[in-house]
Amino acid sequence: MMSSVDLQDVSVQLNNKISSIKRSMQLRNMGNDPSLTKILHKIGLELSSIRDTLDIFQMQILQQQTELKSLQDLRNSVQKNSEIAHHLLENIPAHLPKKAAQSSTADPKDERVQEAPVNPEPEKHSAKNKHFIREIEYLLMEEFNHVPGYMKGRMTYDQINAVIQELNTAVKAKYKILNQPLKSMSNITRNQYHAFKEQETKETQGQYFFVEADIKDFTRLKVDKKFHGILSILRHCHRLREVRGSHLVRYVLL
Repeated sequence: MMSSVDLQDVSVQLNNKISSIKRSMQLRNMGNDPSLTKILHKIGLELSSIRDTLDIFQMQILQQQTELKSLQDLRNSVQKNSEIAHHLLENIPAHLPKKAAQSSTADPKDERVQEAPVNPEPEKHSAKNKHFIREIEYLLMEEFNHVPGYMKGRMTYDQINAVIQELNTAVKAKYKILNQPLKSMSNITRNQYHAFKEQETKETQGQYFFVEADIKDFTRLKVDKKFHGILSILRHCHRLREVRGSHLVRYVLL
């Protein structure tokens, strides 16, 4: 036996269907009414125009979605570059490599010295050129990473470049004395000058070099096992070479 609620639902459904049928009949009759034909035609044109507008909106939405994705990718790229730049700013090496200046006394076999032009102009022996002192170039991080682990041990990139700085200090101090006029020297300086000259050989002629005594005299470095390990790394990285003779090891700058 059907309840009153079920009968009410059935009644509502029947009334809705009857209303739909009536609307359909009315619309059908309107289509046959000449007075309403123009209105229906106008409504059809408006619907078509609305459909075209919706298509345009859809195309614009797709275009904006593509642009939004591009902007998001650009934002991610900028953010990544910003993080890299921030990391570089916080990890700037204490010693940055610089281009070695060219000296007239440089070794002609040195590959890093550029060849002279075919018709060079006569060089003016200015005081600046005369007193130029070559330096050891600092290591690049890439060079340090390629040094074998057994050579580096626990030594860090900054420690090695700090030693290079001290070595350059010793070389500058030594050749500053060698570049002085003998007449202006004190007795102590003159003795150092002659000692430096006695260290020179045919193989070191025109080259810059230092010996262990120079390290002890002009720097605070300890000439120990660790120091010699760093010298081995500098030889491996083509910063130095050894010239032996007369019970003396000369470390020639490359």
